Amino acid sequence: CHLWDITLAKKPSSRVKQLHRARRDKNRYKESRKTAESELFSSRGTDKDLAFMVEESNFKAKSRMSDIESLGKNGYLENKALDVENRSLASYRYEEVMRELQVVKKELSQLKLDMASVMAEKARAKKEFEDSSFTMLSNAASAEALSKQIEAANEEHVLVELAQIEALKEVGETEAQREKEAGEFSFRMEETKKKMKDITEEIDQSKELETKLGVTLSNINHLQDELKQVKGQEEVVQKGDDGLKQQDDSFQSAEEVESSVSLELITKELEAAKKELALIKDESFQYMSSMDIIRNELKHVTEEMARLKKTEEKADLKVQSLNSKLVRAKSKLEAVAATEEKAKSTVASLSLTLEQLRAEAEASKKEKMLVTEDTATIKAEIQKTESEIDLTEEKLQAAMQELEAVKSSEALALEKLRSLIEATMQSRASASNHSSTITISRFEYEYLTGHAIGAEEIADKKVAAAQAWIEALKASEREILMKTDIAHRELRELRVEEEHGVSLPANKNVDSQNRQSLLLRSMKSNGSSTPSRRAKHHKSTSPAISEGGSTEFMIKKKRKAAPNLSKFFNGKKVEKDE
Repeated sequence: CHLWDITLAKKPSSRVKQLHRARRDKNRYKESRKTAESELFSSRGTDKDLAFMVEESNFKAKSRMSDIESLGKNGYLENKALDVENRSLASYRYEEVMRELQVVKKELSQLKLDMASVMAEKARAKKEFEDSSFTMLSNAASAEALSKQIEAANEEHVLVELAQIEALKEVGETEAQREKEAGEFSFRMEETKKKMKDITEEIDQSKELETKLGVTLSNINHLQDELKQVKGQEEVVQKGDDGLKQQDDSFQSAEEVESSVSLELITKELEAAKKELALIKDESFQYMSSMDIIRNELKHVTEEMARLKKTEEKADLKVQSLNSKLVRAKSKLEAVAATEEKAKSTVASLSLTLEQLRAEAEASKKEKMLVTEDTATIKAEIQKTESEIDLTEEKLQAAMQELEAVKSSEALALEKLRSLIEATMQSRASASNHSSTITISRFEYEYLTGHAIGAEEIADKKVAAAQAWIEALKASEREILMKTDIAHRELRELRVEEEHGVSLPANKNVDSQNRQSLLLRSMKSNGSSTPSRRAKHHKSTSPAISEGGSTEFMIKKKRKAAPNLSKFFNGKKVEKDE
């Protein structure tokens, strides 16, 4: 019973651990779902920003082409010079746009990879949810098994109580039988004592009678001797005194009368003594037979006493065994009662946990339905975004072709402009041979002076922007170092948890170490990389520490890439306006 109690105490503890583990897995699934949704939302926003920037770049390219066409229609030299300058600036910006387009393509590919990782995370979360639901079902089955065990324990408790009642009844019966036998034995003992007392009194009486008989026998013997003497005297008297018979007839007759009377009396006494002796002999024979009967009764009484002692000893042994059985039954009953109390408490806790698990199962089913709906909508949106990305790529290809055509037209215009400039230079050189000054138009003079001032202002702005950019790079490096320290700390915590027996997959550790090495390599290579490359490296290494709160950092870096492009296009617009 004690071993069963220990196993019963161990089983609920293991079931409770499994329940806590299922809850932990469920919470982890919810967190991973939230992170996946946030990543999906950020990727959608980044996709929209990129599409907006691509449309803006297409609009700017079309506006520039319209400006170039409008400038190509003018036939003046000053407009042609401005056109050449704008075209050179446009070619420079075209190269920058191409570089930014390459970066955008890389960002799009990274977004695709992130979407794939998000889908993999969703699949993993779904698998964890299925595992948690399976553990919940197994826990419910174990709870039912425990309830069955408790019912069996209750049945055993009832059987023990019945056995206790039967044992108490049997003990009462044995005690009553023992008391009855003791009463009978005491009654028999009293009867035997009375019989023995009567027998002893009869023996004493018989002894007195024997003494009386002996006295009477001695008297009888004495009388017989006297009778013999009297007879002898009579014979002597008859033989020796014949002479005296005649003389003393009167006297002899008197003596004969007296002797005959005394003889009759003696014979009567002798007969009475004989009769009394016969009676005494009969009584002695009766006393002897009664003594034999009493001896037999005493033997029977002693045998009965021995038998009663044996039965009493057997009854004592039986009572002792029943007492020991009763003590064992009481101990078993107490143990069963304690186990029943424990089982009731465990059943109450397990019923509460079962209700909670059922409620959580219903909620998880609803969440599963919502997740399936979300996955369907996400798949549709992913397909939509992929189609939009394909359309934007096609638009970019068309814009690139248009830019190639513009570039070729600019090259032709530059050739024509060079020929015109050479012709004007030759004409001015021939004119300078005749005079020491060169005549230029007011537009060229204003253009050259304004261009020099604008170039100085642009150079100052570029220097300030470079300094600000250097400060931003330093700040981003500090932020990267902080994030890497946090990632290292979280990795150490994860390793400590794994050493303490936290059930995390082994492949996560391998992936975390590989991604940590990639993070360190990216940190080493960040000194010579551009800011866009830095953002890209952070995005590529962000899944390495996805368990420890690096999702926000990845989202921030993804959001930084789009403002950089917007700043770049806005900066171009400012320069064009200047």
